[in-house]
Amino acid sequence: MLEAIAAERGSLTLTEIAARLGMSKSSVHDLLGTLSERGYVKKLGDSGYGVGMKAWEVGCLSAPIGMARTAAPHMTQLVRAVTHGVSLAVLDGAETVCIQLIEAARAVRVHNNIGDRSPAHAVSAGLAMLSTMDDEEVARLLPGRLPRITSETLTTREDLLAELGRVRRRGYSISRGAWRIDVAGIAVPVRGPDGRVAAGLAIAAPRDDVTDDWIRGAAPLLKSAARKIETDFGAPSLDGAIGRQGATR
Repeated sequence: MLEAIAAERGSLTLTEIAARLGMSKSSVHDLLGTLSERGYVKKLGDSGYGVGMKAWEVGCLSAPIGMARTAAPHMTQLVRAVTHGVSLAVLDGAETVCIQLIEAARAVRVHNNIGDRSPAHAVSAGLAMLSTMDDEEVARLLPGRLPRITSETLTTREDLLAELGRVRRRGYSISRGAWRIDVAGIAVPVRGPDGRVAAGLAIAAPRDDVTDDWIRGAAPLLKSAARKIETDFGAPSLDGAIGRQGATR
């Protein structure tokens, strides 16, 4: 029920919630009463129900929020250096979830919103995080046939594994037009305190801007920002971590 209300990014009436969830109005009414009492939803006059502050409060206790706060100042510095937006995402199953976003002062906006999901195989942050897994882990996580989003999307596990091999050798991922045809990005994984990859840090830009020369200039800045985030977040020191992870896969 919370997911249905949140997905609306506004409000839903009792009748609309019942219809979307296939539940009786009486059951929905009872659950809404409990959620309202606990503060997870709030009544918005005659317009229906929206997500309450308690849901936000509980969400802020999750581990990714801590990394998002830690990353923000370093992401801001990176945006100033590359003049394009920077995002931080975590892997949730076969999807990435954006947990932090710093926009550039540009008229063209290419990022999603915080909380938005994207297919991991189609975005640079997802490819960066997947590259830290071995092929067997990737095969367990993703199906043999991958959803096609655009004409540039990788659609077979074989093609994805081949691309992940290139990411490991290169030390960063590149995605051109695989999620949105006019958008490209580069990303690197970011480790948490346990030394395991916890997030993916990505720069996104209009596809025409992401030339080979641009990547050669932006990639070192991206890697440097990721290392600073790791240090502040308490990750163990490991120079050249990305390259060595790839070399062992």
